[in-house]
Amino acid sequence: MDPGAGPAAPAARAVSRSAVWFALQLLVSLALLALLVRVVPVREARGVLARVRPGTLAGAVALALVGYWGRARRWSLLLERSGVVIRPATSYRLTLVGTFYGLVTPGRVGEFARILHVRAPRAATLPSVVWDRVADVLILELLCVPAFALVPAWRGPLLAAWLGVVAVTLVGVLLLASKSVARASARALPVLARPIARWAEVSRQLLGRGASAASFGWGAFFYVFTAAAAWLLLRDLSPGVSPRLLLGLPVIPLLGNLPVAFGGLGLREQVSVAVFAQFGVGAATGAVFSLLWFAVVTLLPGLLGFAAGALSPVGASPRPGGGA
Repeated sequence: MDPGAGPAAPAARAVSRSAVWFALQLLVSLALLALLVRVVPVREARGVLARVRPGTLAGAVALALVGYWGRARRWSLLLERSGVVIRPATSYRLTLVGTFYGLVTPGRVGEFARILHVRAPRAATLPSVVWDRVADVLILELLCVPAFALVPAWRGPLLAAWLGVVAVTLVGVLLLASKSVARASARALPVLARPIARWAEVSRQLLGRGASAASFGWGAFFYVFTAAAAWLLLRDLSPGVSPRLLLGLPVIPLLGNLPVAFGGLGLREQVSVAVFAQFGVGAATGAVFSLLWFAVVTLLPGLLGFAAGALSPVGASPRPGGGA
């Protein structure tokens, strides 16, 4: 008898595939960082980093933390349309917790794990985080349009990569929202027919009412404040740089978080260097900016969320007439 044919075999294979994927991502990150070090000597990067004043860092972190209120509010709106109500402070904290989980997962899918801290049916909470993430990607893609429209120098590999991401996103949205796809999935997987039907029902509620202008408006709120944080950093790193460089900021997290490198490490810096190069800003400045912006907008808020009590579950109240 094959010893690998027991019930644990599928789980073991899944763990093995995850380990292989993790190793590949880590190798990609190490290779990209090695290439970056060849272009940007460590001593030069230290010199650029020394230009940033402590007060600038503190102001940038404060702006980023204010911006997260927009993300938290957007998720609250989606949860409410799913029939789940949580307090604003709880939504804010769990948004930061999700940011922490997303630090070490491809494409930041770990952000979905924040629903594990909400005492509510997964059928109601899972669609909220999926569509919350979709809305975030769509906003980033839209914010990239002015960059490619107004700065011809970026219409090369960066534009091609953006078009590819947009195409994949549109296909994903159509599949997630399609009634026919849901019905076909239920027929192919009868054991999951009820969860699939529930997913389709909640998604229709969210797309009909939750994914509104308010949801996208709160998402834009986040990016306004993180762009302000970026501008503070840029003023210290490269005084006199053109404000037009801000147009390219959405390109960095959009392409830099593609699930090919460990947590985007290395890839994000390569994208930043490519964006900055078109404005005559040195590769060292682009790389250091990317690392600092990541620390200010993602790393520190994520660690703060974890420190604020990431391991404690949170109660949620059913909304009258909601779907929970």
